[in-house]
Amino acid sequence: MAIHAERNLYPGVNAHLNSFLQQDDGGWESFHAMHINDIRGSLDVVLPENYYAVSEKSLQVSEVRLEAVITQRPCPDVTVVQTHPSSASRAASAAIPTAVLPLSDTLPDDDDYFTSVVIYEVEAGRLPGKPVTRIELLSPGNKSGGRYYHQYVARRRQTLKSGLSLVEIDYLHQSPPILPALASYIAGEPDFYPYMILVSDPHPVPAKGHVSFYGVQVVAALPLVSIPLADIEQVTLDLQAVYNQTMENARVFRLVVDYEQDPLDIDRYTGDDRKQIRALLAGIRQAPTSAE
Repeated sequence: MAIHAERNLYPGVNAHLNSFLQQDDGGWESFHAMHINDIRGSLDVVLPENYYAVSEKSLQVSEVRLEAVITQRPCPDVTVVQTHPSSASRAASAAIPTAVLPLSDTLPDDDDYFTSVVIYEVEAGRLPGKPVTRIELLSPGNKSGGRYYHQYVARRRQTLKSGLSLVEIDYLHQSPPILPALASYIAGEPDFYPYMILVSDPHPVPAKGHVSFYGVQVVAALPLVSIPLADIEQVTLDLQAVYNQTMENARVFRLVVDYEQDPLDIDRYTGDDRKQIRALLAGIRQAPTSAE
């Protein structure tokens, strides 16, 4: 019998959901859009009064594979998916559109990107103010070996040279890290971590800046991350709380997680991590939260 739960039963990143999302057509783009929005909302609660966070075009390029042909598409704000045919229509009488435009007139010509979070400092009460920090949730196509890796790295370098701090969140244990200097989990190198967060602070100048590295084990909670702002100001982001919010507020993510089964592609975790995952699952299966 399947075991589903209304909350994340892992202390950190949910290995079931994370493995599912890294499949072809696993829904990474939907998770990305929701998680970025939750990060933005969480930051707005804790930022000092002279800062605000907005979602903007990411440094990363989005892609989707259709019948072995790679095309680019925008990340949707909301997608409604039919799980089974409806027995009857529930639509009320709709209003008459103000205008009807050709679809071709509404399609953008430029590249499509994921979204990211950018923190702004308000200057003398004027908007938009000065951007100080960019937050990226890394995606498969933009990591080492991905189709858009070199494109992303060039934009990453440009961002840091411009003086913006950069926070990169990496849940993707099935691909190498964004920086060659970091140990690769998938390659089994010493001192590796399946999940990581990089906080690059280019101040006072990029040549004298530093990178804070947060390594996260497979059954450990995500950290409280210090997000640099202007000058020496910082704000703390509870990344685990945000991750749980994203997972628990979307029914689709709860439905694809069945604790009765091992995660998909569990062999892509190390032997020690497989043991830890299975030990956690054994406890869940003895006292399931909910089943259907």
